Amino acid sequence: MPSEPHGLMAAVPFGRVWSGMCTRARRSCARCRHVVTQEAGTATVEFCMVFPIVLFLILMLVQATLLMVGNQFVHYAAFAATRSAIVYIPADMTDQGGTARNSMTLAKGTPKYDAILRAAYFAVMPVCGKLDDSSELLRTDDFVDGLRDHFTRYGQDAPRWVDTLAADRLRYAAEHTDIQIMRTDVINQDVTFDEVLPGDDPFGPRESITVRVEHKLNLSVPYVRAIFADGDLPGGRGKYTLVTAHYTLTNEGVNPDLPEKPDLERVTQ
Repeated sequence: MPSEPHGLMAAVPFGRVWSGMCTRARRSCARCRHVVTQEAGTATVEFCMVFPIVLFLILMLVQATLLMVGNQFVHYAAFAATRSAIVYIPADMTDQGGTARNSMTLAKGTPKYDAILRAAYFAVMPVCGKLDDSSELLRTDDFVDGLRDHFTRYGQDAPRWVDTLAADRLRYAAEHTDIQIMRTDVINQDVTFDEVLPGDDPFGPRESITVRVEHKLNLSVPYVRAIFADGDLPGGRGKYTLVTAHYTLTNEGVNPDLPEKPDLERVTQ
């Protein structure tokens, strides 16, 4: 039968082609499995995905820590201002353009008010930002010279921050720190604070005096400071959060003047 050998010969090339196609398919599948199961580069991808989140959390932690430190300094400033108040309010400063004992003028430029305000912003200065100009009339040169003299008297060289930071931080503290003087009343175990207004009666000798300090704390950590911010500093100098604290102490306004010595003849034995 002449047709059988011819059909058999035609089937042999077809079998070879089919076998080659199956071999190539198996190799392609093996290469695909290798590509799918290969882990090269996955660490880089995971790092790129996780790093922004970790960096954000670290910056949040740093800014929160600085806020806690700043809050402590503002509370210390409230104590310093109140301590200054109970010393200066009972002082008689009429000879210096001020007021009499246990009274004061609630305005900048008066001796007693300025002394209390200075105590507040000097205490909060270490956590302040930088300000190269200020509306306050400050003697920053004298302040820097005093710091240099302080270190010189202890036989040390003044650190660099005395020349680079001290004056700018003092300007920021004076510009962004405010005080409010209040009376403290206790009625049925309820404590109330009433703001002292111009024309109010003088303070009593042992009356409780409260000073409230308000400071615009500079937020210095980028990217996350907007989360904590209460507003923007003037001139686009950054953002701030408002921190307040108050402290109460007893007025030291007891009249120290003693009556005149009586002109009596002393009896001696």
